[in-house]
Amino acid sequence: MLKQEILNNWKSDIEGYAQSIPGLDNDPFPAWTVKYDDSYGVAIPYDGSSDVNESFASAKIRSANINFQNGNIRRALVLTTNLIEIKVPFATLCEALVDPGSDGGQRRVIEQDPIIWWMEWKELLGNKNIDERIYDVLGELCVLKYVVQHGEDAEWNGPEGSSYDIETPDRFVEVKSSIKRDSTDVTISSEFQLFPPGKPLNLVFCRFEPTIKSGICIDGILEEFDSLGYNTELLNTKLEKKGLEKGMSARKKNLYCIRCCNTLWMTHSLGLHLHPSLMELCLQE
Repeated sequence: MLKQEILNNWKSDIEGYAQSIPGLDNDPFPAWTVKYDDSYGVAIPYDGSSDVNESFASAKIRSANINFQNGNIRRALVLTTNLIEIKVPFATLCEALVDPGSDGGQRRVIEQDPIIWWMEWKELLGNKNIDERIYDVLGELCVLKYVVQHGEDAEWNGPEGSSYDIETPDRFVEVKSSIKRDSTDVTISSEFQLFPPGKPLNLVFCRFEPTIKSGICIDGILEEFDSLGYNTELLNTKLEKKGLEKGMSARKKNLYCIRCCNTLWMTHSLGLHLHPSLMELCLQE
């Protein structure tokens, strides 16, 4: 019933405004359909203290203010997609969000921790989780922070699709990360990447171990960049290009402990060499 009401509402929704779902109009657990210039979906009330911003495939859930035609504004949990052709299956997901369940029990569970509800649906739909390779981004940010801490003017190029992850006026730095304990293998896209024109190249290998209550996360290391006076807004813009937008749980809850960091360095005259010391020593070479 709710699914059909959601589908009917989408036919008459006014862009920029929320419309009550009839079956929940006088319910203590209301819900609305929404329409934007580039997407459509549903919304439920949300008073949580933490921002929500998650996505998979073409669906996205976030905490945001929604507008009503009477001028009211309400903070809500908004589930949307930009694909018109999946209206019917998407309405099934929307129904799962807005359905209060027996005595509102299901709604309370979602309001208490919408991320858990979202993760369960991601698992059910077989989504390849972006969290799996979060350590790649952490490795690049850890090395960038170290370079900046030691006075170098450094730019993070990884999200731009550049040949090298980090560039300073004097060198390029390529970062490879792994959570495998017994392997130091790295993959280079081509032999030409090993010999950049005009500057030497440092290849830094980072090994991480997943942790539960300690370690580092993306939002945590961004706070450290902020204390260094580095442009964190620029970093956030680049993280968005990697699919890691502000408010995403992947930026907060994936904690890793860095165990070792070795450097390979390349120059035109010396070729490829392994420096077995820790990154602190290697990056001073």
